[in-house]
Amino acid sequence: MHKWIASLAALAAVAAGSIVATSADALPIAPEPVIPVTGIPTPCASTFPFPDGATVDEIKVQLATNFGFKLAGSQWTEARRPSIKILWETLDAMECTDYRKNLQSKVSGTVGINTTSIRGYAWGDWSLTKSGYVSFDFAKFQGALDSGDDGRLTRLVAHELAHVLNSDRYSEPQYWTDFKKLYAREGRFSDYAGSKVSEVFADVIGYYVGRCALDNPYDTGEHDAYYAYAKDVIFGGKEFGPAPGEAMNCTVPDANAEAPMPGPEQDAAWLVGLGGE
Repeated sequence: MHKWIASLAALAAVAAGSIVATSADALPIAPEPVIPVTGIPTPCASTFPFPDGATVDEIKVQLATNFGFKLAGSQWTEARRPSIKILWETLDAMECTDYRKNLQSKVSGTVGINTTSIRGYAWGDWSLTKSGYVSFDFAKFQGALDSGDDGRLTRLVAHELAHVLNSDRYSEPQYWTDFKKLYAREGRFSDYAGSKVSEVFADVIGYYVGRCALDNPYDTGEHDAYYAYAKDVIFGGKEFGPAPGEAMNCTVPDANAEAPMPGPEQDAAWLVGLGGE
């Protein structure tokens, strides 16, 4: 009798263990939620967290090492730490995609980031202020920071990097042929880009990453085709916010905030050879 009871108890224990194991298999542990960063509701999980306690000189060394850019310019200063942090966190927010590696592969040598005063209205440009460098005017960035429009700075960083990615367009790669066909169908995207296809390309990418940018064209829900292109062709399925037209939880900046303006892209002959083709 005791042996029979013991056998039943053993069978019950085995059955209970099987149920627990099955339940454990059916309910995997959820991944840690990704914390939003400035202007980006759903960034990549951080690969290189910003080193808050480091000096600016130490941050420069780590930025160049982690992200593979050479650095130049006079605005890598403690006063510009908030702008440096936006640049760093925007790069880190895209690091689970091939975006940075792809754009760096388009240029012979190493792409640079230059922080300097830029004449005129532009807050940033690619290879105009300094050949082979994406230049940013951190002194102008401060205006957006003061008005709470950090999201448009994120968009600006992604926009200028998109021009590097697009620097091989003269050889008519497939991604560019496809985009020109898309542009022929969809047309205008943003006020800044207007009708210049290379600027539309850069803004389609910039606003895709900087979803919290004020007056983001994707907020209207009218640009699903451009959104799908950025998602599938440029970022391999990674999304940085909700679907076009859906509401987001973003800090609302000053309604009178000045828009951070990219530099005008020029089709100068010397730009044609930057991709090394």
